[in-house]
Amino acid sequence: MREGREEPEARGVLTVLGPRSVAVLAAMVMAAYPAAVADAPRFRPVPAEWRVAWSMRTDLPANPPSFETPRHAVSGDALAVATREGGLRIHDLRTGELRRTVPARTEPITGVWIAADVLVVSRGTPESGTPDQAEKTLEAHDLATGAVRWRRTIAFHQVPMSVNLEYLDSPIMVTERGIIVFERSAEPVVAHALDLRTGATTARTTYAQGCDMRSAATPRAVVLLSHCARTGPQLASLTPRTLRPAWTRPLTSPFAALEDPYLSVTTNADGHLRVRVGSDDSFYDADGRPLPGAREATGIPSPRRWSPPLFADSYSEAAHRREATPENRWPLPAFLVSLDPGTGRLGGLPLDVPHEHATLIGSIQDMAFVHGTVPGDDRITAYKLGYGPARGPARFGGVPASAWPPACSLLAGRDLSVFAEGYRVLPGSDHLAGTTPAKCDWIPRTDDGAVVSVSVEAVSPSSAGARKLFAAEVAAVKAANAHDPTTEGPGFLSYTRARPTGYLGATIINVGPVIVRISSSSRPAVRLISPLLRDNLLARYQPGVRAPAGPRPRGWNLPADGAFYADPVVARGVVHATSDDGTVHSLDAATGAERWRYRMGDVGAHVQVAADGTVFAAADERLVALDAATGRKRWSREMEVSTTPVVSQGRLYAWTTFTDAPNAELVALDATTGRRLWTFRPPGDFAAPTPLIAGAAVHVGDVNGMLYALDPRTGARRWRSPVGGRNDTVHLARTGDVVYAASESGDVRALDAVSGKVRWSSQVHGTVGFRPVVAGGIVYFANKFGTTYALDTRSGRRLWRFPAVGGEDGRGWEPVVAQGVVYAGGPDSGLHALDAATGVERWSAALNTGYSFRPAVADGAVYLGDAQGVLHAFDTATGRERWRFQTGGDVQTRPVVTKDFVYLGVSNGNLYALPTATGG
Repeated sequence: MREGREEPEARGVLTVLGPRSVAVLAAMVMAAYPAAVADAPRFRPVPAEWRVAWSMRTDLPANPPSFETPRHAVSGDALAVATREGGLRIHDLRTGELRRTVPARTEPITGVWIAADVLVVSRGTPESGTPDQAEKTLEAHDLATGAVRWRRTIAFHQVPMSVNLEYLDSPIMVTERGIIVFERSAEPVVAHALDLRTGATTARTTYAQGCDMRSAATPRAVVLLSHCARTGPQLASLTPRTLRPAWTRPLTSPFAALEDPYLSVTTNADGHLRVRVGSDDSFYDADGRPLPGAREATGIPSPRRWSPPLFADSYSEAAHRREATPENRWPLPAFLVSLDPGTGRLGGLPLDVPHEHATLIGSIQDMAFVHGTVPGDDRITAYKLGYGPARGPARFGGVPASAWPPACSLLAGRDLSVFAEGYRVLPGSDHLAGTTPAKCDWIPRTDDGAVVSVSVEAVSPSSAGARKLFAAEVAAVKAANAHDPTTEGPGFLSYTRARPTGYLGATIINVGPVIVRISSSSRPAVRLISPLLRDNLLARYQPGVRAPAGPRPRGWNLPADGAFYADPVVARGVVHATSDDGTVHSLDAATGAERWRYRMGDVGAHVQVAADGTVFAAADERLVALDAATGRKRWSREMEVSTTPVVSQGRLYAWTTFTDAPNAELVALDATTGRRLWTFRPPGDFAAPTPLIAGAAVHVGDVNGMLYALDPRTGARRWRSPVGGRNDTVHLARTGDVVYAASESGDVRALDAVSGKVRWSSQVHGTVGFRPVVAGGIVYFANKFGTTYALDTRSGRRLWRFPAVGGEDGRGWEPVVAQGVVYAGGPDSGLHALDAATGVERWSAALNTGYSFRPAVADGAVYLGDAQGVLHAFDTATGRERWRFQTGGDVQTRPVVTKDFVYLGVSNGNLYALPTATGG
């Protein structure tokens, strides 16, 4: 039995360069050739496709090593893979069969190499050794038997954080002629040479200061790429036994004058080198001779000059194209890129893995081994090189270029008109075989309109192959937790990506053998146009087939061009919500129909509040007041609002900060006109808690443990009282004529709201990071470690405490009290329903992924979003889960509950209105 091996599908690799009949014909011709010496072959076969030879799931250690060392190694006939338990599995390269195992030891594996017939393993933990150095055990095993040949301890000097790293690659380089260990990776860089057979030290050297260095091991040498202040970039091949240079070559690069250019060096099984200085590539053979420059990944290398792959990447990266696609690369599949040593051309053959989830871990002449990191499907796949005819139509990405549809033909003007009129077509710069544009942009008539882009990501020889590649991309997109489940369907997934300039909406679509991506800075445009693009693809590739029905969620949702961080405000049948792109939305609460919207023109809109017929919203440096009925601007002020404003008795109070000042100030504005009434700046470097409005006084705490009472008309200080110490944030609540204050360090006070006199004081343990909650004669506190405290409001006497034990620290939340029940959370990632009077647990619900914000309770249900973007509805009496809904992103707001709907905002840019009865 072949342990850990999974047989490939009958058709092998899904992205191939020709039909299987061509590959079979090529094999038949090659087999018949010796019997027909006098007859020349009708075609010359060339490398044409990567076929899956075998594949297996990986069980790599969960924690990455402290150095950049490999967890798997490839030699001429074996593959070694580290396991999570600290052992090794040795597999046959050709079949994937498990040959033997190396038992686990206490120390975890931090590196694996194979050279000749020797298996080299490093073990150790980050905690081993003294604070300034780490000890690793380096051991050599006989590859055939697993027996230990030698073992020795290596001390690696730790690099202080204040030191610029000089050597950033693996500290251990293993070759057939010896091992090089970089004992120090900061100045002075020290290297040792070890004998591969005995582990004895054969040489030691120290490298010059002022150089950045990278390295790569070829089968017989270690290549060192350095960039020194005096000499510029230089490439050298070191003899592993003596550490002496076998050859040295100065490099020329337009980036050589840069003080700290990006450096990397990559090698393959033949010893060919790819050297990068900045973004400049150059290629060398094993003897340091420069190969012709390679600037395009086009064509297929000759079989006579074929070399094993150098790297796995996207086609765009290989061809030095960096277009503005969602991931800045194109197309979707990973390409194994090989070098034609004679011409210097790069040849790219595609795989069945998205490019961002494929790493080449090793190769031999006709096989390549790729570590695929698709979420939920981490595996190592062995690919076998297949051959096809040299002549025929130009090919790209696995099929003839003529089979790739021109991207500009996939949408028509009528399709774009569902979003806006007047779009013009602009073909993209990436062409297949110099003819077919694989990308296309639709440019709006106005400068402030949204560009819509379409790119053909892959065309596979088979529909099954395209489905597999699409599924891998979908898994990766969903792992980023920013997709739109309300539009998802077979072969169809919309998602959101955050960029420095804003959000990008996109949909990836699979119809038949084709995968297409549409993207735009406007998520509403993507939502409207994507189904039409899918229909056009169906008409082209599957005539008469209708699009499969997707989900039909109840309720409604709004796709915005930014995440929702501010809690939605729901009143009188209207929802007001502000998205992170600086847009205030006013929507019908029942249908989601737009009443009006106001664009502030700034990003970073995290704050909003509605009161007295006015919506107040704040972006990065502006506060606006809008008429709640019409969206008309009433007034605007240039100010940076730090927290949610509070409106009371015709005044708006907000904390504001300044980029040129270390502290914040509380500002009082006339809510009708925006006129500044007064400001209050407490002492200290920074203060930004939310002010507490207490009738005839404004009560506010600062970050130095002080509580203030201010006159709401003038801002004059009426009294102050210490609650905590220096750098101790104060959290406040008020009922009647009492203010309850808790400092971050756990000091608790009850003070008279008028005089500031302390009525009682108490103490709770742990760091308090949430405001007190007062209900039924009890004040509740929660610390950041998940313990909830209940104190008597009259005396401060502790009534009970409930610790939510387990998990990680810092995961408590503000308790919620409703109808005699306290809902509390903690580091155990659970929701606990506690009797408000006694603290006795009535029920609990496990949330294995943790939670996001405090829950909301209404009409017999408690609503809570977890860390995986799922909104849960639990029955308040029993804790039974009534329903759940996958939002497709991180829940960023508190659920706001009415009789019919639950409203919440999500990081994927959706504002949801979910029916309370079913959740969607």
